[in-house]
Amino acid sequence: MRYLPLLLLAFLASCASQDRYSYDDPWDDPATDTPRHTYDESYVPPSRMDADQLVARAQRAEQDGRDDQARVDYQQAFRRDRWHPGANTGYQDLMLRNGLFDEVWQEYLDLWQQNPSRGDALWFHLRPMLIQRADEPLPLGYVKKLSADKQARVDELTGDADAKLDAGDSAGAVAVIEEALEIADLTALHRRRIQLLQAEDYDALLQEYADRAEENPANGDNLYLHARVVAYRDPQAALGMLRDGWILDLPGWWLRFGMGEISRELADAGFEQAKRADVPAARSCLGYYGLAEAFFNECKSATPDEPETLAALDWIASQRKRLG
Repeated sequence: MRYLPLLLLAFLASCASQDRYSYDDPWDDPATDTPRHTYDESYVPPSRMDADQLVARAQRAEQDGRDDQARVDYQQAFRRDRWHPGANTGYQDLMLRNGLFDEVWQEYLDLWQQNPSRGDALWFHLRPMLIQRADEPLPLGYVKKLSADKQARVDELTGDADAKLDAGDSAGAVAVIEEALEIADLTALHRRRIQLLQAEDYDALLQEYADRAEENPANGDNLYLHARVVAYRDPQAALGMLRDGWILDLPGWWLRFGMGEISRELADAGFEQAKRADVPAARSCLGYYGLAEAFFNECKSATPDEPETLAALDWIASQRKRLG
């Protein structure tokens, strides 16, 4: 038995001397051409993705029909950047496609109420309803029709008012507009009157047009005139008034025009700050421009050749280009 360890040692030595199976390990030779199978170094786990990457991931999930995963990815993007434009619009489109209007409406109503001065908050708040109503005709209500003679006289007086205003005679321009109003009680003429008088007779105008709106609360154009006066002192409040009327779907072309008009004014007011690489200001500004564009397009659908609407849409496009 004392020779048994020697026998075992000899057996092991003989086994080691035999040819063994060999393979080409690419890690043994850095210069080898054999492919090295390793992990994808470009892969970023979701926990380390930024908002842009998560939005792209959500979009891929939607393309693959994995809406639940897309919703999770959008929510993760919100944790990185709650105001990310692509995340918010993509998430809203996903929710609306799945019949979840009430849920997304309440969510963005809460977000706007928490951030009432942000244009993108209001844009995201109203966007689902704008999409929902996209195929509905614009509720115009009763539209006054003038005879050819009256229309010609109103046009003549409007031209006279422009000439007096260009000559510096604002009092004469007001008198001519009021003469035109005696012929035709048109919203456009009241708007001109407000523009001419608001600086010196603001309180009287405010009371006059508040009473006018109260007399016929179902008339969206009367609401517009009241809001137009308010906007000279508090445009946020004026836009809120028109928002309430639009949600109720009050009839009136001018109500929709006012939503676009005051949104554009708020965007223009924040434009210089937005240009200074202030991301929140730029997003708020673009939100107001998005809202203005949507409502001007609604007006355009009813009156395709209205020059002020077309000019406003061109202005919005140029301002967006300036912001890059």
